Amino acid sequence: MRLEEAKEMYQGEWIAFRPSAESADPEGEVILHNKDRRAFDKELVQRGLTDLYLTFAGPPVPEGYAVIF
Repeated sequence: MRLEEAKEMYQGEWIAFRPSAESADPEGEVILHNKDRRAFDKELVQRGLTDLYLTFAGPPVPEGYAVIF
């Protein structure tokens, strides 16, 4: 599965992705996904998962909110 496909499939969730090769849209596998960041982090630690690409599949700022830098 490609990373962009995983982001579409698990929209609004945190994803732990293990790429098989480096590229702009790498092929690989989803190891873990969860909507709750704390539960996601807890399972990563409990399972001892390392060397993964972690990302949120959704907008960084919820609709209706604004961010000022």
